Amino acid sequence: MSILLKNVIIDGKKKDLFIEGKIIKNIGDNLDLKSDEEIDARGEKAVIPGFVNCHTHAAMSLLRGYGDDLSLKEWLEKKIWPLEAKLTQDDIYWGTKLACLEMIKTGTLAFNDMYFFPEAAIKAIEEMGLRALVGLVVFDLSESGQPKNIEKTYYRLKSKKSDLIDLSIAPHAIYTASKENLIWSKEFAKKENLLLHIHLSETEKEVDDCLEQNKLRPAEYLDQINFLGENVILAHSVWLSGEEIEIISRNKSSVVYNPCYNLKLVSGEIFPYKSFKDKNVNICLGTDGAASNNSLDMIREAKFASLLQKHKEKDPTFLPASEMLSVATKGGSDALRIDSGEIKEGKLADLILIDLNKIYFTPGLNFVSDLIYAASGDCISDAICNGRIVMRNKKVEGEDKSIKKSKKIVEGLARGVN
Repeated sequence: MSILLKNVIIDGKKKDLFIEGKIIKNIGDNLDLKSDEEIDARGEKAVIPGFVNCHTHAAMSLLRGYGDDLSLKEWLEKKIWPLEAKLTQDDIYWGTKLACLEMIKTGTLAFNDMYFFPEAAIKAIEEMGLRALVGLVVFDLSESGQPKNIEKTYYRLKSKKSDLIDLSIAPHAIYTASKENLIWSKEFAKKENLLLHIHLSETEKEVDDCLEQNKLRPAEYLDQINFLGENVILAHSVWLSGEEIEIISRNKSSVVYNPCYNLKLVSGEIFPYKSFKDKNVNICLGTDGAASNNSLDMIREAKFASLLQKHKEKDPTFLPASEMLSVATKGGSDALRIDSGEIKEGKLADLILIDLNKIYFTPGLNFVSDLIYAASGDCISDAICNGRIVMRNKKVEGEDKSIKKSKKIVEGLARGVN
C-alpha cells in the first residue's frame, strides 16, 4: 500500500509526502511517484503527527455523562462501580469502538489503555485500525486480576501482538495491587520485555495512606521494591515531593499529565510539569477516560494543559504551544516505544491532516498557536495510521453503527442500575 499526499503544509511550507507501506518514504517538492491512493490538499491542509493519548480507559466512553459533579469517592462507589459490574465483553468491544471513533475523529492514532476484557478491546482496536498498548490489569480484588490469571491471559493474547497492538502489565495502583503483585508485575514485564502502566499519586489520600502503611511516599515505595524503570508509565503523578521527582528521573520512567480529569475530580494539586522538565523526565499527555473527562479530544486537553501550567508558574511564556504539541505527540510515542511522533523520512506513517479553512486558522499568523489555543478536534479532516487511511474527508468506516449500538447498550445498562 502506498499513499501520496500532494501539496500539504509541513512546517509552514507546501510539500509532497510519500508513504510506502507503513513508513514515510519521501518528503519533497513535486514528487512524481505512483501510488495506490492520492490526497491532494491543494495547500489547504497541514500535516502533523497523530496524537498519542498516554492514559485512558477506552471503553469507559459508554459511561460518559453518567455521574458528573461528584467527589471521586461518590463517583466510583455510587455510579461507576455498580455499572461496571454489569459490563460484558460485548459492551467493552462496542465501548472501545466508540472511543476509537472519537479518537480518530479528533486526531489520536495511538493510545495507552487500561480496562477490562482486553481481548474484546483488541478486536475493536484492530477493526478501527488504531495503534494501542492494551493493559492487562493487575487488581487484588478481582480473580481475573491475579498474577496467575494475568499470565494465562498474556500467553493467550501474545499472538495478537502486531505492528498496531502491544500488551502491557497494568497494576491498577499501589492501593489495589499488593506488594507481592507489584513485584510480580515488574518481574514478568522484564521477562517479556513489556511496558508497565500504573496510576500514581492521584490523590492526597493515596499519599497519606502509603505513609501510614509503609512509612514511605508512593514513588519512594515503588522505588524501594524496584518497580520503577525505563519501561514504566506513571499516570497522574500530581501529589509528589521533590525527592520523588528525583527518584522518577533517576529511574527514567515516563509520567502522564491528565489536566482535565484532575481538575474535574479535584485531585487538589496541579501536575508538577516544571519540576519534571527540570529533571529531564519524559512527559506525555493523556485524557483519562471519557467517564471522567468527559472528552478524548487531545487538542482540547493540550490547551488546558498549557494554560494550567502558565497559571501555576505565573509565567505566560511557560509551556508554549510548540512544546505542548511535542508533549502530545513525541512525548507519548517515546513512552510507548513507537517510532513516530515526527514528520520525518523513515518514521512510521501515523499522520493527521488538518483543515486550514476552519475559522480557527484565520488569519493564519501562527499555525501551532492556532492549533493548541484556538482549535478543537473537529479540524481533523483525514487520518493515516501505520500507512493506512482510517479517516478520509471526515468519514470513518462504520461510524454510524458504532454510535447507534453504543447508545442501545447504555440504555440497557442504565435501566439495570437505576
